[in-house]
Amino acid sequence: MKEQEIIEMQRLIDEGVRKAQSRLWQRAGAAHQTLVVCRGGKILELIPDVEQDMSDSMTGDPLARRKQR
Repeated sequence: MKEQEIIEMQRLIDEGVRKAQSRLWQRAGAAHQTLVVCRGGKILELIPDVEQDMSDSMTGDPLARRKQR
């Protein structure tokens, strides 16, 4: 397999992962559920807001956002 083919395959895989994350984020927001993830060895509870973009909602302290709701 050529290096260019590998790069293209990796790009397609990354795009698929981003789409899957976006769908999961939207479903959790619509169902008023939270998402629990592990980032950097820490367990985080994320609260999706359907109205906001995924990248905006995934920053900051998720527990602080939960208290604001």
